[in-house]
Amino acid sequence: MKKLILLALTLIPLASFAAAPQPFNFSCGKTGGVYSDGKGGVWIDGNKATVKQSSPTYWEASSGKTVISIGRSAEGNPEISFTGPNRTHGICLAEDEVSFAPVAGKKTTSQTGPSFACAAVSKGSMEDLICQSKTLSAQDVKLTETYKLALAKSNNNSTLKAEQRGWIKGRNECWKEDDKNACLQDAYQQRITELQSKYGVK
Repeated sequence: MKKLILLALTLIPLASFAAAPQPFNFSCGKTGGVYSDGKGGVWIDGNKATVKQSSPTYWEASSGKTVISIGRSAEGNPEISFTGPNRTHGICLAEDEVSFAPVAGKKTTSQTGPSFACAAVSKGSMEDLICQSKTLSAQDVKLTETYKLALAKSNNNSTLKAEQRGWIKGRNECWKEDDKNACLQDAYQQRITELQSKYGVK
């Protein structure tokens, strides 16, 4: 009986640690980004991380030489910071311009559609045209990858993020053109080339 009681007591704290980090998508400067699916899976710059929980509201995810500290505030919001190679460290920021979801998911996306969810776009919009075109979908995935690399290399530069939002608005102006697909293809190719040239990424 005593053994059963001791076993029960040891299991109680373990049960309290059962919760997984909540879903989030954060940019961590030169380290890249971190993504959580909310089910216990965490990916650092597209690579599956090893997750260890030390309290009901704190986890550490590691991949290679990068360690991501994951906390949950009293309000329930994620608080993310990183420690990387060569003693680099800093705070991670919520990112809604690019997804840091696992690489395998991106490969699937490149075969079936763009980087965004087609089910959520408006019919007749530029996003809808992109969803209907394998070429445009592939360009969208390529741009997302290029932008992600540029964002990491620029240490999460706010000007770059503002420029990208401006580019998206400009891309959507292609609805005014007679050949909308050609306009979109040109817009994507120019933006990809611009980012590759300015930030030295491929």
